[in-house]
Amino acid sequence: MTRAVSMALALLPAALHAFSPELSLIVPRGGQQGTEVAVEFRGDRLEEVQEALFYDSGIALKDLEVKDGKKAVAKLVIAADAHLGQHVLRLRSPGGLTELRTFWVGQFPTVAEVEPNNSFDQPQKVDLNVTVAGVAGNEDEDYYVCSLKKGQRLSVEVEGMRLGRTMFDPYVAILDPRKFEVASCDDAPLLKNDAFATIIAPEDGDYRVVVREAAYEGTDQCDYRLHIGSFPRPSAVFPPGGKPGETLEFRLIGDPAGPIVKKETLPQNTERFPLFASVDGLLAPSANQVVVSPLEHAEETEPNNSREQATQLPAIPCAGQGILEQKDDVDCYKFHAAKGDNLVLKVMGRALRSPIDAVLRLRAAKDGKQLGENDDQGGPDPLLAWTCPEDGDYVFEVRDKLGRGGPDYTYRLEILRKEPAIAAAMPVVERNNSQKWKTFVVPRGNRYAALINVTRENVACDMVLEAASLPAGVTMNAPGVPKSTSSFPVVFEAKADAPVAGALYHLGVRSTGDGPALKGELGDAIHLVDVNNQGSYHSVPLDRIAMAVINEAPVKIELDPPAVPIVRNGILQLKVRAIRSEGYNDAITVRFLWSPPGIGAPTTIQIPAGQSEAMYEINANGDAPVAEWKVCVLAEAPTPKGTVLVSSALVPLKVVEPYLTMTMDMAATEQGKAAPMTCKLEVQHPFNGDATAELLGLPGGVTTTPVTFNKDKTEIVFPLTVAGDAPVNKHGNLFCRVTVPENGTTILHQVGQGGTLRIDKPSQPVAKATQPEKPPEPGAPAAPAAPAAKPLSRLEQLRQRTP
Repeated sequence: MTRAVSMALALLPAALHAFSPELSLIVPRGGQQGTEVAVEFRGDRLEEVQEALFYDSGIALKDLEVKDGKKAVAKLVIAADAHLGQHVLRLRSPGGLTELRTFWVGQFPTVAEVEPNNSFDQPQKVDLNVTVAGVAGNEDEDYYVCSLKKGQRLSVEVEGMRLGRTMFDPYVAILDPRKFEVASCDDAPLLKNDAFATIIAPEDGDYRVVVREAAYEGTDQCDYRLHIGSFPRPSAVFPPGGKPGETLEFRLIGDPAGPIVKKETLPQNTERFPLFASVDGLLAPSANQVVVSPLEHAEETEPNNSREQATQLPAIPCAGQGILEQKDDVDCYKFHAAKGDNLVLKVMGRALRSPIDAVLRLRAAKDGKQLGENDDQGGPDPLLAWTCPEDGDYVFEVRDKLGRGGPDYTYRLEILRKEPAIAAAMPVVERNNSQKWKTFVVPRGNRYAALINVTRENVACDMVLEAASLPAGVTMNAPGVPKSTSSFPVVFEAKADAPVAGALYHLGVRSTGDGPALKGELGDAIHLVDVNNQGSYHSVPLDRIAMAVINEAPVKIELDPPAVPIVRNGILQLKVRAIRSEGYNDAITVRFLWSPPGIGAPTTIQIPAGQSEAMYEINANGDAPVAEWKVCVLAEAPTPKGTVLVSSALVPLKVVEPYLTMTMDMAATEQGKAAPMTCKLEVQHPFNGDATAELLGLPGGVTTTPVTFNKDKTEIVFPLTVAGDAPVNKHGNLFCRVTVPENGTTILHQVGQGGTLRIDKPSQPVAKATQPEKPPEPGAPAAPAAPAAKPLSRLEQLRQRTP
């Protein structure tokens, strides 16, 4: 290496690190329980990857080997008891954390699709109880054939959209030996946009399974995992819920061999329990979901199609559970409520992957009067908020919107009291990219800031963010969250010698003040398949946040605490400084991460390449709350090997009432005629020195000069020079910009909004300019100066013009 190159590298030590690693794909997409699977991680800036962070137990990483910045290989060790289905993970390097990606665990060995397999007569032969890894290309149909005996179960389930790679809507079908379609599926409610089909073979023979993109619009990104076997595949479970610790006999419905009965004890400390159907040692590839809740519950008792036959529910809060088993079925439940009970009534159908499109209706039991109805309140299931008007019995009706029914049209209804609750979440900062800035990554000796959103239900309270633990060497600075705000910034700072490492951490919010003691979780939802204007097709909810300390960044950002407050209807310039490592000169994008209520700011500003300062102008509207807030900026610093994010510390920003107010008298004049604009002042907060006022919003052809004044002034006058061609009109958008001195700088006010200047055409022809008078003889006494004319009021101006 030459000496010149060595010196250049020495000047840019931080730029040599690879920041912001990206993980785009894990290949293969899944593996079998109890095996080791060789995988390839594909992405960008992966040259320093050190480990994987798994959100679920059951998988471990070993033999990690980095090939280059685009690829790393390893083995995933899958435990024999690893749960079936989706596992989520991130990769960590000294330069950051990757996006979240999924790996799927199945019970069967995996075989690869082998082309050509695109026709009934040219299928790929497979054994039962395998998982096929394939791709559904454009106008592609993939056929697989297996031999069955009469009475044997054949089930197929495809993981397509759930793999989270692209918008892929799979379709599956089972064809008998004579090419007749005996089962098909597109968008099973149980699997959302994925599909399953299951039959009992009516005769011996070879049966084909075909899988394709539903509209024949597949691509080379339409990966799928197709489970083919004799496993059970129920579509629903009843009852759909129970209490923690309760042992229930569940009936799994929809398998062609008939209901499957399974006894299970529900666990503690969870809201959903995955119940897997099992027959002859084989499990369904995915679970049926069971609600775990402490509510007392009752199951429907038929007949209950009218309010007179309604099933009696326990005392509220409570739950009811039923099935709309027939076309046009209506299930009624009766409950007692007291006057003033503040309740929420809801039905869970689609939330539990039932095909039901539920509608709920509330009636008075005594006369059948309808008191409320709802369908799809903020989602596919109905919800009704209701305050009981008087003591009495009431009836809750459940039906399907289209009158459909069937043995798997299960649902659970709940009647809850409105209880206070709080929670926190991380906002989506870029449309159709829910993963952006969803990890907390702190460079050594530097800071990182994040925005947190909070929600409150049935309570108004202040809050504070808390962390059960943090990475070694990292501290958290989170300001209290006043009840008037729904978001706030938090800053994490790492010591210069903090260990470079990462893990998953629990964070949450806690209420403060005199109200009820409440706690809520900081959760997140990653939308792996998200379509603009349509929403999410596959999402992953998270209860922990990935955090890491990473290598040093080539820049540090400081936001200077403002020396003065910002006033309502005022403007404030905030100084942002970049402390650059030697040799680092790239342009830096700076973002005002969070704006307090009533404060506006540009989305971003730039610190130009080679420069180290910029001014961030913020403004306050007239309704900005008078308060002190904590604010910061987040900076994106590009390097040759990725972008790194750093932030300033939190600094105080004080919003105060204006130091003065101003009202403008209406001024009137004619083209070519000068006029005064009189402004009345009222100083609420005395100041030292002279303030300067500028009159803004003047029409073309009208000019004036700034006016200075002190705290004792009650009136100022702007002399207006009006050109002969100034526009004739009533100009009503005048205002004053006033800079008030304080603490070695100034506070910028915008006052007098709505001032008006009226310009008329001349009432008499404008006199021609006359010759200047002859100057006096040398030594002659000067003529006395004419007294200054007092500005005329608007009334005096009108009187002068009256004939």
